[in-house]
Amino acid sequence: MCTYNGERHLREQLDSVLNQTYGLHEIIIQDDGSTDGTMAIVEEYAARNSIIKPCVNKGGRGVNANFFSAMALATGDYIAICDQDDIWEPDKIRLQMDAIGGKLLCTCRSVPFSNDSRISLNYDRRCPNYGLFRLLFSSLPGHTLLFRRELLNLFPHKGEIFNRTYYDVILSITAAAYDSIVMVDRELVHQRRCATSDTYIVPDKRRERSAANGAYILWWAVCNYGRMKKYIAWHFRPRLDFLRAIKSDSRVCRDGVRLLECECSGGLLPLLRMVRLFVKYRHTLFYTYEPDPVALLRSLLYPLMQAYNYRYLLERGQRLD
Repeated sequence: MCTYNGERHLREQLDSVLNQTYGLHEIIIQDDGSTDGTMAIVEEYAARNSIIKPCVNKGGRGVNANFFSAMALATGDYIAICDQDDIWEPDKIRLQMDAIGGKLLCTCRSVPFSNDSRISLNYDRRCPNYGLFRLLFSSLPGHTLLFRRELLNLFPHKGEIFNRTYYDVILSITAAAYDSIVMVDRELVHQRRCATSDTYIVPDKRRERSAANGAYILWWAVCNYGRMKKYIAWHFRPRLDFLRAIKSDSRVCRDGVRLLECECSGGLLPLLRMVRLFVKYRHTLFYTYEPDPVALLRSLLYPLMQAYNYRYLLERGQRLD
C-alpha cells in the first residue's frame, strides 16, 4: 500500500486488509510525504500488528516511483496492490490465490462507490476482456492486481513509458504480453471514487454507448484524423519501445508490436495493416466480447474512431517533444 494524506479513509481499508481470510505474510505501507495524520495511523496499526512494515520516502516520489519502490521491498512470492481508501472483501486474497495457478497475474472486479454526489458511478457489469490488444488501449485497475513477484523481472524499469502512464498499465501489458492473466469474475474491491484522486477522470457522456454517440465519434474522427495522427503516434511510441523490450515470444506479443508500429506510422499501408490486426483480434479488442457482425464492424471502424480517445492531448496543447 502506498499512502499520501490518506488519514480520512485509511482505517477502513486497513481493517479490510487485516480481516482477510488468507493469512498474509506482510503488509508494506510506504508513505510519500504525508502532511496529515496518515503515518500516525500507520504506526498505531503497526504497533498492534507485527506484519505491518511502515516506510517513509525521503521526499515525494510520485505514484509510479512510490509503488515500484514499495514492490521492491516485498519478500513474498506474490504481491497484491492496495489503495489507501478502498475496501476489500474478506475473501479477496484467498480467491485470487486460488485462481492464479501458473499465471503471472490475477485481476478481479471492483465496484465504485462515493460519498461525493459529483462523482459518476457508472459500472459495467459485463465480463471485461483482459488480453494484450485490449490492454494496449486501457488497463486493469491497479487495486485489483495480485501477481507473482517474478513479473517485476520481466520488463525494463526505465523508459519514457514510466513518465507517460501508471504502474498498473506497465504490469498489465507485461503479463498480457506473456498471455498470462486470469480473472476472478467477482466484485472483490469496493473502489472509493474521489474527485481529488490522481486517476479520476470526468466522464465523457459521448463515450456512453449509443448509436448517436457512435456516429458523432466517427464523424469527429474522420474530420480530425489527419491532425490527430501525430498525437496518436506520440501516445503509442513509449508503449512500442516498452513492448519491444519485453522478451516474450508469444504470437500476441509479436502482433502487439506490429500494431504499435502501425499506430506510430503514417500512410495508407500501416492503416490497412492495423485494420487487419483489429479484425483478427476483434473479439478481445473491446471492453467485452462482441459477436459478429457487430465486432467486425467495430474493428473496421476503430482505426479511425480511436482518434477521439486522444483529443485531450490536442485540447491541452500537448508538446510532442
